[in-house]
Amino acid sequence: MKILFLGAGGVGGYFGARLVEAGADVTFLVRPARAERLRSEGLQVHSPSGDFVVPVKCVTRDQPEDNYDLVVLTAKAFDLEDAIESVAAFITPATFILPLLNGFSHMQVLDRRFGAEHILGGIAQVAAMLEADGTVRQLAPMHSLTVGGRTAETQAIAARFVEVCQAAKFNARLSPDIVLSLWEKWVFIATLAGITTLMRGSVGQIMATANGEALIRQLYAECLAVATTCGIDMAPVARDAALKTLTQRGSALTSSMLRDLQAGLRTEHRHVLGDLLDKSLAKGLSSPILALAFSQMEIRESESAVRS
Repeated sequence: MKILFLGAGGVGGYFGARLVEAGADVTFLVRPARAERLRSEGLQVHSPSGDFVVPVKCVTRDQPEDNYDLVVLTAKAFDLEDAIESVAAFITPATFILPLLNGFSHMQVLDRRFGAEHILGGIAQVAAMLEADGTVRQLAPMHSLTVGGRTAETQAIAARFVEVCQAAKFNARLSPDIVLSLWEKWVFIATLAGITTLMRGSVGQIMATANGEALIRQLYAECLAVATTCGIDMAPVARDAALKTLTQRGSALTSSMLRDLQAGLRTEHRHVLGDLLDKSLAKGLSSPILALAFSQMEIRESESAVRS
């Protein structure tokens, strides 16, 4: 399987490097300056399980190739349109696309542009960042991919990709219902991002307050209610596992949205919180904590726009 990763940042750089390390046929689509540096220095990864460097193949937008089996998108949700334009020249009728984005609306966007029969679903679970010197740093041991298709053909391609991943030093799983898996992550991450940005603290810090646990549970219930009214039936074991993580006392867990907010970076709040709130309003639900979490992020964005 010939694979193209769009970008070599935290998520794409980490999983792509692990696949290269395992001998997979991986190419990175990057900007010219990044390509030059990667070609000369390789892709360097700092990891809790050991640092490593791999030589990588790179292409730029003006060097389109048309023989990739799978294109992996790891852009932030707000950069999806630019990501689509970046990879468009690399897509053929035989190419499949695996987005590793938060939320769910990106699936409809990609379906409209390339056809649902070409789009897989994917979930990346890794805390990784790109440092100023171009090194990818894995911040915690967790590293897993969940992949699946919505048709027999896309499920077969997902299974092929998961098979390739088995040789790599991360966990890979084929989901029997990728739509359900995407919603499970969306509800979880919306709760985590919403509460940690609203309270400006970790799960453990929030749980240490008098009303912290009640607020977390209420926000999770609001997000879960949206999923349920949209026809998504999450199993009790999945709900219990999510709440166990979200209410763990002493936990240092935060959200990438909070980290981006604190670093003054653009956030995915419109796609993670806003899209869910839109569905809540369309279904006539009451989601006061979700609305509060989204609204305060809108204020932070407007303040950042004024400062810039």
